[in-house]
Amino acid sequence: MNKRGRLTLVVSIVALIVLVILLFLYFALLKPTNVKSSGITFIENPAQGLTTEEAIASFNESFVFYVLYSIKAYELHNPPLSNNDPEIEFRVDDDVYNAIIQNGIIKVAKRAIENPDAIIITTKMEGVKMVQNKDYIQESFASGKSGIDLKASKTTLFGKGYLNLYTELTGKSITGNIIRIYVG
Repeated sequence: MNKRGRLTLVVSIVALIVLVILLFLYFALLKPTNVKSSGITFIENPAQGLTTEEAIASFNESFVFYVLYSIKAYELHNPPLSNNDPEIEFRVDDDVYNAIIQNGIIKVAKRAIENPDAIIITTKMEGVKMVQNKDYIQESFASGKSGIDLKASKTTLFGKGYLNLYTELTGKSITGNIIRIYVG
């Protein structure tokens, strides 16, 4: 191969690598345009008009949906060039719920899933407090009364947009330090 052909090949490969990296960062850090908030402009609070005891007794999928909507789980997305939907398991005392986010729509069901990306663990009391007061969500996670266990690889979590979800849960931003997710 002559010198000019080799140079063209190297430049083409470098350009392709840069393009792939830029696409990955775009999808990982920014919301794709097809992500929408389920087309819903107002979510009715499932605990509205209920006492704390009544809300605990009637805890169901709508409470889980409300918490996930409050932490903007609808912003999670498939990683670039993949159809692997974000999946979250939500453990509330002895009950297990799952949420799958497809094109910005949160689908919640009362059953376990095999390989969730993350597991959120809380109690019915904490879940009700989160639904009653959105500002309490960060406090619950900061105090250790609720927790999140990240199960998927850091690359998968990054590609699906879990950095923003982590910020909503903990109030701490790690978006500015991308390399840190690969070190820890």
